[in-house]
Amino acid sequence: MRLTVYFPDDSPTVHQWSGDRLSIGRLADNDLSIDDDSISSRHAEIVGAEGAAILRDLDSTNGTFLNRTPLTGEHPLSGGDEIYFGGVRTVFMESPDAEITETEAAVVAASDFVADAEGDGGRPDGFRPLSPLPPVAIKRDPLAMVAWGSLGLGVAAALYALVVVATS
Repeated sequence: MRLTVYFPDDSPTVHQWSGDRLSIGRLADNDLSIDDDSISSRHAEIVGAEGAAILRDLDSTNGTFLNRTPLTGEHPLSGGDEIYFGGVRTVFMESPDAEITETEAAVVAASDFVADAEGDGGRPDGFRPLSPLPPVAIKRDPLAMVAWGSLGLGVAAALYALVVVATS
């Protein structure tokens, strides 16, 4: 089995495994360690059972999404399934050495990590970061912007007047 991890600024990374369990999380002792703030220490796991792969969220803070739907409980995986661990997109492939099928390639191509016009960064519907830190919001007060602009024009006019008086 293989899992391709897509980071917004990096090239995709492919992780292959053949065991019966793959642990995913931010800590280095996971089988697949993903260093991203939206990933929990022990986020999720993929368990092999009777020739199938089962995805299970481990009560992660920011959730696990399977094909853009929040995962509840456990769910079987198929080749080409898109999985978000927090805000990190991955694509599951069933066979580590098989070529990518047309279906899998279409899923990967259709869902490449591209921020849409609203700037959501490609995150799934319903994704809410649950960080204890408040998001940084830039508030622009129009009145303050006019005041600073007027102040700048006043300073420029004063400098111009000084230059005119000094050269006369």
